Amino acid sequence: MKHVFDGEVTLADRARSPFLYLPFPVPQGATRLNISYDYSGYMPADQHYGGNTIDIGLFGPGGIAFGTGDFRGWSGSFRKHITVGLHDATPAYLPGLPPGQWNVLLGLYNIAEDGCRYHVEAEVLEGDAGLSTNGLQADTEAAPAGTSATSDPPTPPTGPRWFRGDLHCHTFHSDGHSTLKQMTDHARERGLDFLAMTDHNTVSHHAYLAGLATPTFLPIPGEEITTYFGHANVWGIHQWVDFRCATPEDAARAANLAHQQGVLFSINHPKYDGPPWLLGTDLDFDCMEVWQAPWWVYNYESRALWESLLRQGRRVIAVGGSDLHRVGTPADPGPYPIGSPTTWVYASGLTQQEILAGIRQGHVFISADPAGPRVEFTAETDGRSVMMGDTLAAKPDQAITFNVRVHGARDLILRLIGPGGVLREAPIETDASAYRFPATSQTLGSGQFPRPYLRVEVIQPPEADLDKEPAALIVEAMSNPIWVEMPA
Repeated sequence: MKHVFDGEVTLADRARSPFLYLPFPVPQGATRLNISYDYSGYMPADQHYGGNTIDIGLFGPGGIAFGTGDFRGWSGSFRKHITVGLHDATPAYLPGLPPGQWNVLLGLYNIAEDGCRYHVEAEVLEGDAGLSTNGLQADTEAAPAGTSATSDPPTPPTGPRWFRGDLHCHTFHSDGHSTLKQMTDHARERGLDFLAMTDHNTVSHHAYLAGLATPTFLPIPGEEITTYFGHANVWGIHQWVDFRCATPEDAARAANLAHQQGVLFSINHPKYDGPPWLLGTDLDFDCMEVWQAPWWVYNYESRALWESLLRQGRRVIAVGGSDLHRVGTPADPGPYPIGSPTTWVYASGLTQQEILAGIRQGHVFISADPAGPRVEFTAETDGRSVMMGDTLAAKPDQAITFNVRVHGARDLILRLIGPGGVLREAPIETDASAYRFPATSQTLGSGQFPRPYLRVEVIQPPEADLDKEPAALIVEAMSNPIWVEMPA
């Protein structure tokens, strides 16, 4: 049985809701669902004017309610043909065909002034006719190679210690061009300990991750919540988090859904062409992707937003992610490698729980590369010591000593930054350098700012006045703050 939908959408339709639902029945005994769609004035998703971009997704018979709908998959505008069988499905979609009313979801990403005509076909097959995979095998994730039974398994790394990883990447389960195995192999080659797999608005890739884990490498299940008004990452999820956010209130609901799973919600790349985050910061979020892709890609804008939140007393953990969509080859090099940048996490061990706990604590710094500068940052007073991300209790005039160790940063510049701006700069003259900075909460801005803090940056010698040309800032490594507050 084939269900055909022909219609037209306008800018006024998009203003009312960016999502359109096309219901159709799936009977008992269905064995395959084939969906195809097309629309007028096609325009790629990375363009914004002059044409149309319509995304596609799927909901099963459990409904379409926000946060509790029977979500079955989403492929954006990346695929025009989708198939779902009893035990297999196009990447980005979940297998299984329970009977009831299903819905094709159309996302009205970009609609031209003269509107857009769409054509959707949903074909439901029954019996033996739907048992063929129709060539699906060629587009599914290859079974991951296991450790040889004759080889000694590597010893799991023990902690606490620094682990390095990447918190943002995409595979062909959304709009990436590499398999999960290609991406994780690349991450291991680059020396990473963990990699968060954050395909857009889908969780279909999660079923494969356990087979890609080793004692010395941790893939982390994630989702990039890709709204039409900004993106966010969630890591460690065991259920899909709804992306159909059109208002700040919707974003707050999505963050709450993530927190109900006990995981972290991170605003992504809030900068020009990130795309920027347009849903406000008046919601309960944990982290911000202050550094996405190489630093020069407008990351100074993300840094400025993060710093403005710190000055307000907001405890937001800075993280980084490459947002890589393709592993390069000698014949077809990628734009940059995985781990650009690298997020370093101080954790008790290489497990999902321990890595996410380290991020939650703010025991995190970011470096341009797995082999880039490394930063250790601590503070002490009256025999008490803390590290980046922690809070140190101290009276306004109580002496605090901040200690910084920097590795692999010769000829760069160390900057110590509080809520009032740069407090000290020093040239880094050796590959392993140590610095001590005495301060009090008063010198850090106590009384002027809600919560005094100090953080560390390693930068290239600037080629222009950074106060006049903030884009001239090139960061090579940055820490999260150490916070200072009055003792209770």
